[in-house]
Amino acid sequence: MSTPISASDAASAPAPTAPRSRLQELESVLVLVGIFFAILMGAMDALVVSTVLPTIAGDLHQVNGVTFVVSGYLVSSTIAIPIFSRLSDISSRRNVFLAGLAIFIVGSAFAGLSQNLTELIIFRSIQGFGGGGIFPVAIAMVAVSFPPEARTRAIATLTASSGVAIVAGPLVGSYIVSVTTWRWVFYINLPFGLFAMAVVWLAVGPLRSGAKGGFDLPGAALVSGWVATLMIALVQVSDSGWLWTDPRIIALLAATVVIFAAFVWWELRVPSPLVPLRMLRRRVMASANGITAFTGVVFSALITFLSLYVGIVLGHSAADIRDMIYFFAIPIVVGAGFSGAILNEISYRTLVVPGLALSAVSAFFLTNLSASTPLWVFSYGAVPTGGIGLPLIPLGFGLGLALAGTTIAVQNAASRAEVGSAVGLNRFFQSLSGAIGISALAIYQAWRFGQLSAGATTPTAVQNALIGSYNDVFLGLAICVVIAFVCAFWLTGRVPVSQPTTAPGAGDAAGLEGPLAVAPGPDRP
Repeated sequence: MSTPISASDAASAPAPTAPRSRLQELESVLVLVGIFFAILMGAMDALVVSTVLPTIAGDLHQVNGVTFVVSGYLVSSTIAIPIFSRLSDISSRRNVFLAGLAIFIVGSAFAGLSQNLTELIIFRSIQGFGGGGIFPVAIAMVAVSFPPEARTRAIATLTASSGVAIVAGPLVGSYIVSVTTWRWVFYINLPFGLFAMAVVWLAVGPLRSGAKGGFDLPGAALVSGWVATLMIALVQVSDSGWLWTDPRIIALLAATVVIFAAFVWWELRVPSPLVPLRMLRRRVMASANGITAFTGVVFSALITFLSLYVGIVLGHSAADIRDMIYFFAIPIVVGAGFSGAILNEISYRTLVVPGLALSAVSAFFLTNLSASTPLWVFSYGAVPTGGIGLPLIPLGFGLGLALAGTTIAVQNAASRAEVGSAVGLNRFFQSLSGAIGISALAIYQAWRFGQLSAGATTPTAVQNALIGSYNDVFLGLAICVVIAFVCAFWLTGRVPVSQPTTAPGAGDAAGLEGPLAVAPGPDRP
């Protein structure tokens, strides 16, 4: 049964909207095309790189620090997300979106030219800073360009674009390393990015929200400060072998705590904060962002550690890594598409709770792997019935439901002027948790391997110790899904339905400029 709409939800129901003309519908399709390819490019990059991580580690002769090729990207994108989101609220959403794309393309070009792991991490970080502005600003552009009932399908389409990239990314990655160098996994972003920039520039108006307030420069400095000091500490422990008791690590962690406290204090008091923490006072925002934080660890870390486990621990090829990622990725696409088809009829909680329950149960099947566990087992022709791949299917499907449901819940709970910041806050939690999660789990895996391999004298014993350390990592990811499942019980509300009207000027009331002066979505206090 659907969750009833609360009194606060009813009070914030959307205002009537004007019917959309064929021209406006065509313009909306063009917007989706441009944004689709931008998100496709960003998602493909992350998954192509994950597929070829073992190849990069071997070519650059640095295995221990290779996870920071992923987490370095996530750290910089985490810092960029609130910056781009706030800029999109106080200036042209289109221009901010294009600026993020441009930075991403430049970072991609230099990442492909990297000669060592340090250079690659630096250029991936530049790439990540641009990538951090793509998704939240894209969702904000959709939120102000579609009425609520159409917006649900549009966001499901964009979520599916990430899924298409998930399917294409591993395939492209394995193909690239089979015919040329891994550097082309970065160069391939250039044509995709330039095409997306051209479509968005031609099809989208400036999209100015009319939000008041300036840019929170102290907030930007503070969020950059505490995220950077925390990640530097994690990198030094993992890559350089510093002990947690090292005075330098203690100083970095102490600085993180102090700067973080100052950041929270400032953001709760400044009139126009960079990271709108006050939004977390709303129940739907607190619940959705809690879900996002813990599933963000799973989204980022599972693919990374699964790739390393299959490629390095078990010694399989990039093609096998690709196929294993498919078991997880394709169900995400299906789950997101399914949510777009039914979410207009049910509450957010009715969708997200069962999805995360399914994912939680499935995740625990990854915690007891052994050297004899096959990658996959098929019966009756092509029906998966065992192996590592089997639990990845329901795990991905459930996360796909949760991803679409929480994204739509967050942007529907925000007013038009603050939707960029609201979606940015949600993406901030996802990216931050992913960056911290990968780094912390990499440190834990190395420490746990050291414990389990103590006294190991044979290659089989060493491999079993390595597998045991990865089992513990997967257990940590299963616990994250369980916590997200608990958070989902506090998720309230459902998709609002706009009422058609013939009142003139409805599009202008949205505060839009250019061709996309279309019917507005809900304005919520």
